[in-house]
Amino acid sequence: MKSRLRLKVWWPRSDKDVANIVKRYKGCTLVGLLNHPVPVKRRDLPTVPWVDAAMDFLGPLPNNDYLLVVIDFYSRYKEVKFTKVIISLQIIKLLKEIISGLGYPSSITADNGRQFISVTM
Repeated sequence: MKSRLRLKVWWPRSDKDVANIVKRYKGCTLVGLLNHPVPVKRRDLPTVPWVDAAMDFLGPLPNNDYLLVVIDFYSRYKEVKFTKVIISLQIIKLLKEIISGLGYPSSITADNGRQFISVTM
């Protein structure tokens, strides 16, 4: 605001006057408040592979396929499965394929997608 004002007018103590006006104006104080971000709490990493995993869908892709992505928190190893539908029965089928090769993780973290919180899952 000060630099814009200086382009048009100037007077002694103009910077201080402008600062005082801005401090008193409620709209400026609301916009000018610093919003300090809340620190992100890091997840405790497991000490061995395939204990904690995360899963989510990516898509739809241009060909209308979806990707089911399952990631191991320890090693960052990823399993990716293509699917045309994202219903619970299909997710269970894909997870069985993954688990048959890697075993059962202790926990799987997922967002609150309706496919992940259904009765079938």
